Amino acid sequence: MHGNSYDVIVVGGGPAGTMAGAAAAEKGARTLILERDSAFGIPVRCGEGVGIRQLERFFEVDENLIASRIEGLIMYSPDGTAVPVASSDLGLVLERVRFDRWLAEKAARAGAHLRTRSEVDGLVTDNGRVEGVYYCHLGKRCKAEAKIVIAADGVESRVARWAGVATQLRPVDLENAYQFTLAGLKEDLRFCHFFFGNDLAPGGYIWIFPKGDGIANVGIGVSTKLCDGGTAYRKLEEFVAKRYGKVSIVGEAAGGVPVARPLQKQIRDGLIIAGDAARHTNPLTGGGISAALIGGRHAGEIAASAVDRGDTTEKGLKEYQVRVDTDIARPHRRAYRLKEGINKLSDESMDNAAHQLLSLPPEKRTLRNIFLKALASQPKLVIDILKVFM
Repeated sequence: MHGNSYDVIVVGGGPAGTMAGAAAAEKGARTLILERDSAFGIPVRCGEGVGIRQLERFFEVDENLIASRIEGLIMYSPDGTAVPVASSDLGLVLERVRFDRWLAEKAARAGAHLRTRSEVDGLVTDNGRVEGVYYCHLGKRCKAEAKIVIAADGVESRVARWAGVATQLRPVDLENAYQFTLAGLKEDLRFCHFFFGNDLAPGGYIWIFPKGDGIANVGIGVSTKLCDGGTAYRKLEEFVAKRYGKVSIVGEAAGGVPVARPLQKQIRDGLIIAGDAARHTNPLTGGGISAALIGGRHAGEIAASAVDRGDTTEKGLKEYQVRVDTDIARPHRRAYRLKEGINKLSDESMDNAAHQLLSLPPEKRTLRNIFLKALASQPKLVIDILKVFM
């Protein structure tokens, strides 16, 4: 048993974890980041799309981390009606392997210690208080103590569960996702494309995120409540065959996407929960990069501050709960209600909304107006729509 002592231990080397580690180290906390895989960013379980403004909140992104810049998006109703969407927030499709490694290197430059191939398999606790972790590294059982542990270990977060947090998702709040990276596509790859339909992608949608030079991530998310484990792959395969015929698959990825309300309580004595582990993924879109960065930054800053004050109790960490409630939980609770509204729509309702939108001037085909049209039969959601898309 090998021992180490830190101020902050971060479990998980995705964007939430490395952002938390960088923020904590920048404030002087002795920080360790543990990643179970052999390298940061591998495997990729992500569509890789994110808004420019969301990233610019934190840093200027190196062009080498960007696969393509997106001019806009097009949404397709079940009957194939295409609705170009007017938006002032242009998007990026990242190279997630490079991006995640860049974030890890940023944390290392800030002073954090990073360790890959480190599978956390238990918590060090004292009367319910989290005081470190046990992990296996290259066949050796290790113990690392810390004043605060940050659980950023993804949707299946074992760390939060071991600490007594109810992390099990209902089927309605989880999507099975599958993605192909395809080459040689004959598609307008200046835009992201989104396809909807209750038969096409039950409880979810299909996306196309361009990566340049005829390459794109083409993926699907479907509700686990409505579909069995193999549905996502079958539906995606059918879509690709119908739209493109024979194409080259240069990569595949699969995973679960939480589309739930954020965890009600995201702190315990000695513990902060961030990223997918805290259900920070947007429940309407399934996107999680920006929220992971936001939650990770808050987690690292609050952890370092609490260590400096000498109060790492739940009470001493309450500022984290306040920040994520404002920046993530409140807007995502609204997004969750919109998700529920969308899931009630028939294909006919979606088609009718698309046809009405095409009668509007192009500059009026905004996401806000799309949702107002689609959910016109559910007036209780109007305030949520206006708030989400203000």
